[in-house]
Amino acid sequence: MLTKRPLQFLINFWHQLRSQWSADPLERCRWIRFPATRKSRSEGKKDQLARTGEEAAADYLISKGFTILHRNIRFPEGELDLVAKSERTLVFIEVKTRRTGKFGEPYHSVSEQKQRRQVTMASRFVSICRLQDVPVRFDIVSIVLPSGQEPKIEHIEHAFRVNDLFRR
Repeated sequence: MLTKRPLQFLINFWHQLRSQWSADPLERCRWIRFPATRKSRSEGKKDQLARTGEEAAADYLISKGFTILHRNIRFPEGELDLVAKSERTLVFIEVKTRRTGKFGEPYHSVSEQKQRRQVTMASRFVSICRLQDVPVRFDIVSIVLPSGQEPKIEHIEHAFRVNDLFRR
């Protein structure tokens, strides 16, 4: 009888083979391993809050029909929090989490400079996965996690556009 670990390995291997043979380029992209991807973060309060927010955002997006392709991909410019697929669109999602809305909504902290870095990292991702013909979108998921209460999640689709950032 197979133990859970080898069985899980076989299931993952089967999904990987199916994805690699898929006609959908986004599905094939799911199994590309990024050398810069890190699973571990420091255990500070800020990092725990960010990790909790990213998990809440991923669960929320999955409930809305998104497929999460990658999480926390690091590039020299920074990190892509979530990369997802919505129908035939590749979606790069920046997750911003705060404990309180006292200092404004979390999405207000996504500056123009941060947006430019997101576009640069997304361009690298698209190039690595060879997805130049796939439509791309940039979203922000803003989460307020007050202690002992339900999180307030706001999903902003098409939060910014590439053309708006590079006009100047």
